[in-house]
Amino acid sequence: MRRLILFLVVGLAAACSKRGGHAAAHRAQPGDIAIVGATVVPMDRERALPDHTVLVRGDRIVALAPSADVDVRLATVVDATDAWVLPGLVDMHVHLWSKRDLDLFLLNGVTTVRDLFGEPARVRWRDAIAKGELAGPTILTAGPILDGDPPVWPGSDVVTTADQARAAVQAQKQAGYDWLKVYSGLSADVYAAIIDEARKVGLPVGGHVPRAVGLDGVLASGQVTIEHLDGYVPFFGEPVKESKTALTVKAGVWNCPTLVVTDRFGKLDDPAQLAGTRGLELMSPIEREGWKPANDFRLRAFTPEMFEDVRQKNLRRRELVRELNAAGAKLLLGTDTGNPYIVPGFAVVDELGLLVEAGLTPWQALRTATAAAGELQGRPGELGVIAAGARADLIVVGKDPLSQVTNVADPSVVMVRGVVRRRDELLAEARKPPPSPADVLATLPALPAEGTAVASARYDVLFRDAPIGAEQANLSRGDGGPLVVHGHAVYTVPGSTQTTYRATRDAMELTTDTLAPPRVSVARKGGSVVATQDAKPPLELAADDDAVLAPQTIAEFVWYGEALATLAVGDRRTFTLVSVRTETELVLAAGFLTFTRTADADGRRHYRLAGRHGTLDATGTFSLDADGAPHRVSLALDFGTIVTQRVQ
Repeated sequence: MRRLILFLVVGLAAACSKRGGHAAAHRAQPGDIAIVGATVVPMDRERALPDHTVLVRGDRIVALAPSADVDVRLATVVDATDAWVLPGLVDMHVHLWSKRDLDLFLLNGVTTVRDLFGEPARVRWRDAIAKGELAGPTILTAGPILDGDPPVWPGSDVVTTADQARAAVQAQKQAGYDWLKVYSGLSADVYAAIIDEARKVGLPVGGHVPRAVGLDGVLASGQVTIEHLDGYVPFFGEPVKESKTALTVKAGVWNCPTLVVTDRFGKLDDPAQLAGTRGLELMSPIEREGWKPANDFRLRAFTPEMFEDVRQKNLRRRELVRELNAAGAKLLLGTDTGNPYIVPGFAVVDELGLLVEAGLTPWQALRTATAAAGELQGRPGELGVIAAGARADLIVVGKDPLSQVTNVADPSVVMVRGVVRRRDELLAEARKPPPSPADVLATLPALPAEGTAVASARYDVLFRDAPIGAEQANLSRGDGGPLVVHGHAVYTVPGSTQTTYRATRDAMELTTDTLAPPRVSVARKGGSVVATQDAKPPLELAADDDAVLAPQTIAEFVWYGEALATLAVGDRRTFTLVSVRTETELVLAAGFLTFTRTADADGRRHYRLAGRHGTLDATGTFSLDADGAPHRVSLALDFGTIVTQRVQ
């Protein structure tokens, strides 16, 4: 009888184990999530595990085991029978423009991104996502690009001496950035100072290969990542003739090839080739308009021969990726999202396909988008793999990604930091139109008036005839005092920003979410204009006593309108100005505008204008309503025409 009882007990235990009963090796707790019955591709090494369960507690994986070994009765179950589960994908080269980009990344199973041209808003997004206050992939962000003078990109940190370089590195560290990005125009001594200071403060350096340093110098420097195969096959210039593969392997440098972005550039002379780009319908018309070569300062002068050169270099890039992979060099996936026809998230699948075309196996390509990122970040076993203790970033797909790498497209389930998101939910978010600038403006507090109200005006801001922003301005005047303008300015393209200001002709105060700290004061002091930002050293720029403070809001045109009141038709007047820029950092820049009065029309004064607004050449027109508020300002700049139009 005892033997019979023992036999029955052992048999019952075995049966319970198979059903996920009490004898199971792993038991779910209330609140756990179990993804059951899947073929799991854990990416720790090349293997696939059929009929496995991934058990998640909070934002961590607590078990990966055969389904029979996991008791899931207390868990929320995600049935992944006949599906494949992989780690969430990582895009290690992006440029985030708007919060809508975050939705598109999640839709495509991208659960971590590295932004390589950051600003204070990216730090805020990163922290809000980490706290669960904002939906999106985990963000790693560099600060503004570190470049020489002149920089390729506006908003870069321009550093021309070693002392400036060290100070910029310290400032970016203090601002909370995760990476530093170097660019092509840095001198050799400035680059060396950046690398040295970065090592001291513990920030990794990625980016381009400065021309003054060269590929050999970068490989020997300690720079962690090289983007776009720059230096090997630069976008402008000749590829290196001798092989640098062995030197690359020895240096331990990571390459982020971004094959998809140069593939797209090679087709921009015939955009019809790109009409089938996946996800294109989710991009805004203004973004797609900006992708046209005529609207891209890098491509306006491109000839057919130059486009053909891009295509030939693309062949060499693929050969180089094959060589680097075969030699065991370190590779990462990146897309350079933010460039033409690089749709956030969707382009990751395209890049995986191009890596396989270049000679990687599907598993090797997937590794560049998963486990390799964890290794780069010094977190192997925690990021980019499915294992106990790893972050719970997972995707569920319906087809085998090891037989066809593009089968990772359109995941049915995306888990990001332990939160399950279904495809229909994510697609609905991605399709939701962003709020209009006017809608955002309407949510802001009412503006005050000082003394006697003069005018209240609301404006739409258009770029290439599409709305990108809105502004509200209240003009008032104290007893015998100067005009005062209180205003709100909001922009939803290319990113969502808000600024509130109080301005007179001689001073202004503003608060903007593009800066950290967000408060700025600007005022005349002797023969200079001085700008102070909380907790930062002041900026000072020599300026004429009557130079107009130009904060890139409608307020500056209030001052022009006042001063031009007595100008006769046909006459002209030139103003010096101090442009106050706050896009990514506080900048003061000198400029000038010449106004010529033209014939009045519709009860308004009209003017032509031309000059230089900070670093931008500008031409255009300006009209003024009878109440002193600007009616319409049209500025033709290098990158297109911006119109600020009063709404009646």
